[in-house]
Amino acid sequence: MTAQSRSHARPGVRLAAALVLALAAAACAPERDARDARDARWFGSIRPPAANVLRFNNGTEPETTDPSVMSGQPDGMIARILFEGLTEYDPQTLLPVPGQAYRWETSADGLTYTFHLRPNLVWSDGSPLTAHDFVWSWRRVLSPSTASRAAALMYPIVNAEAFNKGTLADSTRLGLAAPDDSTFVVTLRAPTPWLLFLTSYYTFVPVPRACIEKHGARWTEPGKIVNNGAFSLVSHRQNAKYVFAKNPKYWAASEVKLDGIEAYCVDDLNTSTNLYKAGVIDWNPSGYIPSPFLPYVRGFADYTTGEFQATYFYGVNCTRPPFDDPRVRRALNMAIDREAIARDLLKGTRRAWGRLTPSGYPGYDGPPHVPFAPDSARAELARAGFPGGRGFPKFTILFNTSEDHRRIAEAVQAMWKRELNVPVELQNMEWASFQQASTTLRYDVARRSWIGDYLDPSTFLTLLTTGNGNNRSGWSDPEYDRLLRESEREVDPVKRAALLRTAEARALASSPFLPIYHYSTHELIKPYVKGIFHTALDVHPLSRVWIDRDWRQHEPIASGARR
Repeated sequence: MTAQSRSHARPGVRLAAALVLALAAAACAPERDARDARDARWFGSIRPPAANVLRFNNGTEPETTDPSVMSGQPDGMIARILFEGLTEYDPQTLLPVPGQAYRWETSADGLTYTFHLRPNLVWSDGSPLTAHDFVWSWRRVLSPSTASRAAALMYPIVNAEAFNKGTLADSTRLGLAAPDDSTFVVTLRAPTPWLLFLTSYYTFVPVPRACIEKHGARWTEPGKIVNNGAFSLVSHRQNAKYVFAKNPKYWAASEVKLDGIEAYCVDDLNTSTNLYKAGVIDWNPSGYIPSPFLPYVRGFADYTTGEFQATYFYGVNCTRPPFDDPRVRRALNMAIDREAIARDLLKGTRRAWGRLTPSGYPGYDGPPHVPFAPDSARAELARAGFPGGRGFPKFTILFNTSEDHRRIAEAVQAMWKRELNVPVELQNMEWASFQQASTTLRYDVARRSWIGDYLDPSTFLTLLTTGNGNNRSGWSDPEYDRLLRESEREVDPVKRAALLRTAEARALASSPFLPIYHYSTHELIKPYVKGIFHTALDVHPLSRVWIDRDWRQHEPIASGARR
């Protein structure tokens, strides 16, 4: 899952900033709660909201709220609030638990999954939700006309890749069937052990056919949208916030403790942190605290941290000269001092990282990291025809607007100028424009990152396969594609890991991406917010969250886990 912009003050953000100033002025007077010595352990206000509503910052304005086509982190959070798939995430482990399906069976060969839907499922407008909705929705993702960037996630399904690429026109030949209203059958071309993780992912949720056919591209707007999740959309002010209310038609509505959710669209990191301190929001998710400020907030009890399955890297447009030459890409890769970026810019809050896949996959260690080797980088550039950087054309690093992205781009720019003597410029864009530019290969080098969609290294390595909607580099290598296909068929975990390691090493050698660091979560959560846990994918099912107004009575005496 693509990570998003984390800073850029637009009109809605200026409104939020004005609110922060007003609250900060009021906060100058001592509060009753602040006189409690225990309050010094918390960062800012600890007064629960007046209403039974969770308020959090979702970052930049989502590019889209249509789950069939989205691929960004802010988009995905909105989708998870509104929709639910066959399976749902366990809030602590992210293991798949029953969602719209209450049980399922797998055939002995691992190729057929039969899901049994809960009885009497309905959409938020009260109309029946059946297995046929899943068939239609998954076909919609795979339809070439939908242009879903995440369609490749469905390629394990029989004929999915051929249908998505237009070489098969008959959608009835997909491995999708609804023999009756409550049974959904998925047939795979090869065993896919992570399928139940995928069925929790937003690309695999059902979408309302009647609503889409009636409203077209505007079907996700307030007053039009029909959904099946725990919350429904009440209102949306662009670049300001989304407001959700509990969906009484949700199958487990009686178990949902929140009455609603407010998701702010604030991508300025300082503003987001100030909103949290002032008590305007109850949760400041990972990525919304300025890196230079992290050493300070580390000392507060409402700060949590931990590594998760995500890496930060630069993508290279391999279709543009001179970046179509792997020697040029290798030179750029080896001229990045990742340790300096992690140590000096990020203040040790993230690990320098020299490969695409993150850590933490059992049985997969990955190939050796790309080293910082300026002498070798200069030699590669000379072999490519640019000794000492002479004759190298001016090029641009593109990034979505954020102070952290800019600081990293400035550091890389300086490294490339110092080590390779190449002319580099910087360009920033707001999130939606950045997404379009990177997707359509209108860039030289672009800031990118990826959060795993499921707990397997293939969620990263498939990004670089030919034709993948999230490739965004133009890089294509038949041998790499073959290794990934072979790994899909390999059932021996040791042999499969070896195939994936060989593939990643091949990609590192060609350098269509330039890894920089391994993500860590750094977030602030009010002590009265319960049900949000650190997870390996930084995914949080908000239907399980609640506001504990008696949190002081439930607080552990010792500092530690409190949710």
